[in-house]
Amino acid sequence: MKYKFYTTSESAWEAMRLAVLEAKDFIYLESYILVEDEITKDFFKAIKEKAAAGVRVKIIVDRIGSFWGNFLRETSDAKEGIEILFFRRFFLLSGNHRKVLIVDGKTAFIGGVNIYGKYAKWMDLHLSIGDKFFIRKLLQSFTRIYKLAGGTDPEVIAYLRRWRTEKSRRALYKAKLFLADHWPFRSQSVLVEHYKKRISEAKHTIVIVTPYFVPHRWLIKLLDEAINRGVSVEVILPMKTDVALLDSANWIFIEALSDRIKFLLLPEMIHAKVLLVDGKEGMVGSNNIDALSFNLNLETGIIFHRKDMIRDLKKILQKWRESAMSYKKLPPWRPWYYRIVKFLIKLIRPVL
Repeated sequence: MKYKFYTTSESAWEAMRLAVLEAKDFIYLESYILVEDEITKDFFKAIKEKAAAGVRVKIIVDRIGSFWGNFLRETSDAKEGIEILFFRRFFLLSGNHRKVLIVDGKTAFIGGVNIYGKYAKWMDLHLSIGDKFFIRKLLQSFTRIYKLAGGTDPEVIAYLRRWRTEKSRRALYKAKLFLADHWPFRSQSVLVEHYKKRISEAKHTIVIVTPYFVPHRWLIKLLDEAINRGVSVEVILPMKTDVALLDSANWIFIEALSDRIKFLLLPEMIHAKVLLVDGKEGMVGSNNIDALSFNLNLETGIIFHRKDMIRDLKKILQKWRESAMSYKKLPPWRPWYYRIVKFLIKLIRPVL
């Protein structure tokens, strides 16, 4: 099975652009943020060229995340043969935070990368994969959201009933890698269940990578119980994010938990989302460690046990560690609104 990790937004965009240029049948894309500008224009040019050549192009974006997307407005006006659907539910509270690209059912991309020029140099984690069973599951997942967003193309909807996989094949698929589809508004809180189960069963190490660390009480409790069992817990974060208020939120939780959890902070913005347990099971996806991801948004990720994928993920994590600094060696960071944010977090803690 072919796969590859991409550790910056820019490298993931280029790989996706090259995959799009090879498309002969269809291009299905989901993104939380999708903006055409001077830096991302080549990616969008490839999509437009393929649509003009008769390739079926379906794009699902978050209505709020991609509100300013020039490509979306211009393409809609030009009617370039690209179907664009917007997703938001429950008074705009529940959004589509997934980042997925599927090309011809042969190649898929999944992870944390949005498409917007100002994110080009961000550290992130995206994965291309050629496993046919995984891509089948991802196609069916895309189709369900396509229908929810108002899509009606029968060629797309047919994926919901196109394949049936034997039980033995499904078991083998899950033993190596599988899709984590998180639909909290349909009571399919897969990520919550996964984090609870894996952290409860951890024996040696837990590594979390996230740009925003605003954990629920249940997650803090589980991490604390794991530490009491002798498990080492490490969290990798950016020193500063793209959202000033979330910088304060990160530091508030770091301060509260740094006596038991090892926090490493990178000088660059890191947008990756990773969970690695005992060095044997990895997850790369779209979810942050916050209430939006766990309680409201559509999220997705890939969970894997393959030794080669775990090995490559460990190498990436080690490279990030070498660039990071321990929280305990950094001077305290206190903007003027720090106490306000701390008070607000204290108010919402009972519902986290």
